[in-house]
Amino acid sequence: MNRDFFDDEIEQSSGGDNKEQSSIWTPSMNFQAQYSYAYPKKPKRKKLFILLLLAFMLIVGMVLTLNSLYGKGWLENLLTTDERTQIVIPIQDKPVLESDYFDEETGKYTPQGIAKAVMPSVVSILVYEQGMLLVPSSQGSGIILTENGYIITNAHVVENATRGIKVILFNEEEYQAEIVGYDSKTDLAVIKINAENLTPAVMGNSDQLEIGEEIVALGSPAGLYGSLTKGVVSGLDRMIKTEIENIEMNCIQIDAAINPGNSGGALVNMYGQVVGISSSKFASELYDGIGFAISINAARPILEELISEGYIKGRVRIGITFHEVSDASAEIYETEPGLYIAAIDESCDIANSGLAIDDTITHINGYKVTNAEDVDVAIEGKKPGDMITATVFRQSVIGESETFEITFLLMEDISSRIPQSDD
Repeated sequence: MNRDFFDDEIEQSSGGDNKEQSSIWTPSMNFQAQYSYAYPKKPKRKKLFILLLLAFMLIVGMVLTLNSLYGKGWLENLLTTDERTQIVIPIQDKPVLESDYFDEETGKYTPQGIAKAVMPSVVSILVYEQGMLLVPSSQGSGIILTENGYIITNAHVVENATRGIKVILFNEEEYQAEIVGYDSKTDLAVIKINAENLTPAVMGNSDQLEIGEEIVALGSPAGLYGSLTKGVVSGLDRMIKTEIENIEMNCIQIDAAINPGNSGGALVNMYGQVVGISSSKFASELYDGIGFAISINAARPILEELISEGYIKGRVRIGITFHEVSDASAEIYETEPGLYIAAIDESCDIANSGLAIDDTITHINGYKVTNAEDVDVAIEGKKPGDMITATVFRQSVIGESETFEITFLLMEDISSRIPQSDD
């Protein structure tokens, strides 16, 4: 063995007493002997070490350069012998075949074609409320209306956005959105993002739908963005209202799955046209296979006014909360049928009419009223500021009763108007 790998000074310093130190060579011993400041260094070995270090750095630099230029497999290919056969399996994108997306005979899209054509116009919406740290409180869908960022959705998706709204496009770009206007009674809303060159959806004529016609629903149920469900039109002109609001909306009944998260998404015919706005608020957990979408023809004037005004102008409100008392219920409770008053809005004129909680309104403008539909008929065509007469039945705790009339002014319904900031 070459004695250059041992250091006599180490052997001498040990005095030969420690056989482990004097006879067994280790790299650490060599390093300490060769390069420790405690011992003199040999100039030739120092130059050799520097040259080797520079060569090593040069090789590493070449390897890194080749990796960046040719990828990590260049070295394996270089070392491959002739005995090894290389087979490269090509992976290609799915070809775009018109027959896969479009039926030339009928002029309709296939479901794949609908996804390709319309999905870029559907967005996912995340809503954030105060007190919910970094976690969205609810989620829904939306439909791009214009290239410059107006988006259609449901009112119940965005009306509780006290912290903010985030919109995620099909290409996964994210934007902060502002509410342009919403109407809780019809469950419609418009929001806007600061973006350009978006892909707006094509709106269709929902009056041309037929029962049995195929349709597709696009949206983000349960946060599963970019989902598609397919079905048929099960019914048309379904006048549906929510359990809370009294206004009915013309809805399309479908059997395609509509779940929370689909709300505000697009109902599309097979021509790629949006014919409805999906709304889980009009559905019920008690039924399976019955979904509803607000027809685009019914939604159009409301959406246009939300954009231009921020709320629905000219809509009237009385200012009362009531329980419906039918004729049969009135007999059971030995009272008069009508609207049993549960609350009165102090900001409305009816609060100054003498009406009190626990009274029952039996007639409005001479028309018998026992439910919300009767009220709509009684004040149909009326405007804010019109004078209304109502007949009131009042029963005291001792069983005495009286009937009298009150008059009050109808108020403008601005409950969905977004408050303007002072800035």
